[in-house]
Amino acid sequence: MLQGGRGGEVRLKLYLTMTMLAVRSPHDIKGMPAIKWAQMLALPDPAGNGARRVADAHSWLDEAKLIKLKRSPGLPPDVTLRSPSGSGKSYSWRGSWWINMPVGFWSNEWIYRLSGIATAFLLVFRDMRSNRQEVNPPWLRGDQKARYGFSPDSWTRARAELEQHSLLTVRRAPQGKDFDFTRLRNTYWVHTERLG
Repeated sequence: MLQGGRGGEVRLKLYLTMTMLAVRSPHDIKGMPAIKWAQMLALPDPAGNGARRVADAHSWLDEAKLIKLKRSPGLPPDVTLRSPSGSGKSYSWRGSWWINMPVGFWSNEWIYRLSGIATAFLLVFRDMRSNRQEVNPPWLRGDQKARYGFSPDSWTRARAELEQHSLLTVRRAPQGKDFDFTRLRNTYWVHTERLG
């Protein structure tokens, strides 16, 4: 979703915002003009280039089967969420793994302050955190990092940005049993409470 430079940032933030708004069945948003989405996402030139970027993001999300667009001549499209798996099936968070994002992400303007890559990594670190405690933060091996599909440069940039905003604490911790080879690894703890 993030590939393609700034277009990826709009796709991710638009999709997150749509999932925050369309929480009840049938999980749809009727007739929201692209200019309103652009204003909501604080895109430059919302009536021109910002609206075009939103329209491009809508089309990409529709092609990826994450949303379904219903277009009517002369009207903004209606948006219906589809399964986050990209299968094209109806939207449902029941029976699948999901990550919540505190409403403070929007109400406290983190959606504007964080870049697209930092926003994506906020979700990654929330996924890693799962039901762990801060005294036992998660860590990842290189092959586990690869499952998220980000480059090492992306990890570095996102980590630095989240640390700068005091949303992430990275520590070095030994991994291994008492008599095993002990290796120092980075542990990651995302401070979701600071979003609120």
